Amino acid sequence: MKLIIAEKPAQARDYANALGGFTRKDGYLESSEYYITWCFGHLVELAKDTAYREGTKWEKSYLPLLPKTFQYSIGTDAKGNVDAGKKKQLDLIKTLADKSSEIINATDADREGELIFRYVYNYLKLDKPFKRLWMISSLTKGDILKGFSNLLSSDEVKNLSKSGYARAISDWLIGINGTQSATLQLGGGQLLSIGRVQTAILKIICERYLKNKDFKTSYTYRLKANHNQPLEFDSKTAIFETELIANNYLNQLDKQKHQFVNSETKTTQQAPPLLFSIDTLIVSCNKLFNLSGQETLNIAQSLYEKKLTTYPRTDSNYINEENFSNLKKFIPSLSQELLQIDFYFSVEKPKSVNAEKLTGSHDAIVPTGQTDNYEGLTEKEKQVYQLILRRCLESFSTPAQYEKTTYKFLNNTIKFTTNTSILIDSGWKRYSLQNTEKDENQDEDEKAFKLDLKPNEFVPVTEFEIVKIESKPPALYTDANLTPALTHIDKFLQEENPALYQELKQKIDLKDVQIGTQATRPAIIERLKKLNLIKVEKKKYIPTETGLNYYNTIKDLQVSNIANTAILEKQLKDIQEGNISENQFYTELNQYVTNVVNDIFSLQNNTITKTKQTKKAIGICPKCKKGNVIEGKKGFGCTEWKQGCDFVIWKQIAGKKITESNVKSLIEKGTTSKIKGFKSKAGKPFEAKLTLNDDFRVEFNFNF
Repeated sequence: MKLIIAEKPAQARDYANALGGFTRKDGYLESSEYYITWCFGHLVELAKDTAYREGTKWEKSYLPLLPKTFQYSIGTDAKGNVDAGKKKQLDLIKTLADKSSEIINATDADREGELIFRYVYNYLKLDKPFKRLWMISSLTKGDILKGFSNLLSSDEVKNLSKSGYARAISDWLIGINGTQSATLQLGGGQLLSIGRVQTAILKIICERYLKNKDFKTSYTYRLKANHNQPLEFDSKTAIFETELIANNYLNQLDKQKHQFVNSETKTTQQAPPLLFSIDTLIVSCNKLFNLSGQETLNIAQSLYEKKLTTYPRTDSNYINEENFSNLKKFIPSLSQELLQIDFYFSVEKPKSVNAEKLTGSHDAIVPTGQTDNYEGLTEKEKQVYQLILRRCLESFSTPAQYEKTTYKFLNNTIKFTTNTSILIDSGWKRYSLQNTEKDENQDEDEKAFKLDLKPNEFVPVTEFEIVKIESKPPALYTDANLTPALTHIDKFLQEENPALYQELKQKIDLKDVQIGTQATRPAIIERLKKLNLIKVEKKKYIPTETGLNYYNTIKDLQVSNIANTAILEKQLKDIQEGNISENQFYTELNQYVTNVVNDIFSLQNNTITKTKQTKKAIGICPKCKKGNVIEGKKGFGCTEWKQGCDFVIWKQIAGKKITESNVKSLIEKGTTSKIKGFKSKAGKPFEAKLTLNDDFRVEFNFNF
């Protein structure tokens, strides 16, 4: 007999249905050739820190805690006790393993799935030879049978298991040592949770929030000529740095001497998008359906388990020739059935069909062709499934083609241009959801029209005007733009921290280095929400008051250094690919953890909890970004007043009592809604909005 160990019960049932001939037993399935049983996620985990020290109280004396050999324990329940169900399942696995000649590891084909199996195998001290079920792109019968006929040896995945252990141990060491040292030194009785990826993501969100809030608007200028012949359009100059320069040029213009010089036309193509990885699916689902990363991942997992789509936790946007040939068999009929779209494949081989560009162990996310469970899907699941199907149509179609024209004008030697962009062949765009995403191939100033003008022809101008162009602050993060920042850390660092980028690229190859993995990032972001360190407002991730105070406390620590997180992630990948040894990794990791603890203990106890107030904090001070705004005797002021912050909103303004709600609106939005009941010095009533000026002083605003 052979023992198959699946990751979860549903997966085990799919294997049994594909292999055939099984009967159900208590906690397992049995046929004439196989036993199939399962884990419930992690049955075994790394032992808690108390396994390596005396007592349960946290103390500085034993930190850094660096076990020479790690111990394992059965997973615990919500009360911290050994989970009886997990113990029972482990006992069953041991019994079945003893009765088997060989074991097949059939957990998910990724680093975490490998770790789930290895924990069990080592904890139970199993010694039976085992093989690895691998590269099952879906849970359909055909793919499962193909996988079982092409099992890998244990040696072929040994580096993957080493990487899994290294990931778990690095998270344990950094989390235990970072959290306990930060809490003891800086927390003042409040838990300060530190995590290898968690802390880096919090820092990224906080820094973008502060850049957005601290942004000082600047302006540039250009001249615009409005025309109504031969149709309504406008032409514009280049951009000027000051309004004075724009005015000087404006005074030189003549409405009757706006002369057409010539035009230049070219045809451009916009290539079809690649197929979905989980990261690009998260981005699109956030833009189109306002789904969070965790919601999208959960839905993708559900579609996979219902045999509708392939494995979700993939970082690849490509498929191989074999899978493409399979998709060609059913994509046209599937698109007709579910989308009412007639689809024809492009003659050219799609760019997304390229085995050489496959990353990791899995192809891109695509439909399996099975639709048995489609009608039972929720509306959100149907939306995501149809989006995955549409992406196949887009990716396997032809490029979109544009005719772009630049019309050039002169007015007393001053150059004006009009840019147009006409979609002449929709190509892949005909399969896209309409009116949902900005056309990335069309600039903001480009319009879709043609002008019939002759060289040297004068084009009447109805009006000249100066256009004031306002600079935009860095956009707050959503799942749609946070995910790319975390997955392309090289580009992120070039834009956000060029100095750090230059330093880091001397140490490691930044290509494909990420913060976290496609499988873990959504859950970590959810954890930050549960810890009340970040929140979502109008689809944007922003730090809470607690999160920002926490960030200010730990932002300069080594454990918050994004470069260190990126280097660690790269090393985990190097272990998996056999590029570095475990010994080298653990030596460097222990030294890093020691430095983290020493770094924290070197700080003075000027902590996050020192910002705790006996009075309720209304919000973060918009001026210093460090203190909280609280209610005082005569006004609402900043808690950092002793450090020089003079921000204040008086309780009475022009005879009107200012409410806490007014204050909250001012510090969060910079303005209030219209308020009635003000009185002028002459005693006349008036109404106005209150706004904060550039110096964070309250002013009246009568524009409403």
